Amino acid sequence: MNPSKRVQRGFRVHPDWATSLGNIQIVLVGTTHPGNIGAVARVMKNMGLKKLELVSSTGCGTETDAFPMASGAYDIVANAGVFDHLTEALANSVMAVATSARLGGKRTTAKTPPEIAPQIMLTAKSAEVSIVFGRESRGLTNEEIKLCDHHMIIPTDADFASMNLAQSVAVICYELFKMASQPVGFQALSFHPAPIESRELMFKHIEKSLSRVGFLPRKNPLRMMRDVRRILNSATIDERDVRIIRGVFRKIDNALRMAGFNRHNGAREE
Repeated sequence: MNPSKRVQRGFRVHPDWATSLGNIQIVLVGTTHPGNIGAVARVMKNMGLKKLELVSSTGCGTETDAFPMASGAYDIVANAGVFDHLTEALANSVMAVATSARLGGKRTTAKTPPEIAPQIMLTAKSAEVSIVFGRESRGLTNEEIKLCDHHMIIPTDADFASMNLAQSVAVICYELFKMASQPVGFQALSFHPAPIESRELMFKHIEKSLSRVGFLPRKNPLRMMRDVRRILNSATIDERDVRIIRGVFRKIDNALRMAGFNRHNGAREE
């Protein structure tokens, strides 16, 4: 072989998708081993992702295992955002994807990485998207999953389903980079989804109003609210949509107030 010919290593991000990769952030919640943070940073850099957020996670300075495990990607660790609560890390995101190996009654709408990757990439064309990974020992709590509007699961053998944190990150990052190395073929969407913070305020408003009229069962109101969240999250909504929905419930609240409805028991006040 002619030594003057260089062998290409790796692929290039297509210009159509460069913005998308820049708007995607990997969020690690409760990571206890700094080496895992370094390994995640390395695979992120392999796949063209740069934004790392750490929530209630261990220290990962150059004196820890994070540095050697990052193997050339320690800049991602050094520039990572550090937060005490997941709500803070997701404040500016319009889409948040919770990852979990568990399914059940509260986790019924999970998608695989190939299924959700296109939606992540398209949404990230115009706004920030978070992909959230939980603790090494027990993943994400139900409350943390509730803060996300999508649930992703990586198919693994039922006899040994648990994956290493960095391996899990690698699977989804690979799906995103695979898409990013191909041309879009159409114009970027001009739609700008509403951020999670705005949607959470909307859901709180809805819950308050539905509780007032007795629609939510007293014993377990969260069960019905999960369905309400699922229905509304299935439709991508922007800030105008949020204002309309909250405006509808504001009118309902005013009508109930004018009618003398008791917010505590749903009965008409005499």
